[in-house]
Amino acid sequence: MGRYVYVRDKKNLPHEPGRWDKKKQLAAVTTYLATGSIAETSRICNIPYRTVQSWKLDSDWWQQTIDEIQSGENQKTDVKMSKVIDKTLEMLMSRIEEGDYQYDQKTGRLVKIPLKARDLERISSGLFDKRQLIRKQPTNIKQSDLNQADRLLKLAEQFAKFTTGKEQSPELIDEYIVEGEWEEVKEYKGKDDGMQT
Repeated sequence: MGRYVYVRDKKNLPHEPGRWDKKKQLAAVTTYLATGSIAETSRICNIPYRTVQSWKLDSDWWQQTIDEIQSGENQKTDVKMSKVIDKTLEMLMSRIEEGDYQYDQKTGRLVKIPLKARDLERISSGLFDKRQLIRKQPTNIKQSDLNQADRLLKLAEQFAKFTTGKEQSPELIDEYIVEGEWEEVKEYKGKDDGMQT
């Protein structure tokens, strides 16, 4: 039966690529993120400048490690922001229900007064818009450029064309489809070219 023998790695000669342990590589990445400088990272971590530069420019693990670190930081920031938003909404609900503080000059004390309609409108419209964005729904609806009078005028022109017997263009027919009950009207052109039903 065989036996285990310890084999030492050969030492690298100067200017030969070597192996760096993962802790040292992670230290280099985090130092680079903190300083933003390859030279500073090299000096602080005691790694040759060219090595840090080649890691940054040529290796895939460098960018993956940066992405992982930034993702973790983004998650921490997101948790903190969620706590702030929750606390703010709680305080907002309290102010809406109980009123807002105001200094009373006669008594020299802080008193609670109901929120003004203007403030309530700003709060509700802002929250409504944010909720619509979260739900991926529109925050406002753009009305057509035609006002009511223009639409009625267009309809009157279409009815005039219809009664004179001129053929309507297809885009006008498709534009004003009205759903509901309808009755079929048959045209009859007699001697007076008028329409009879």
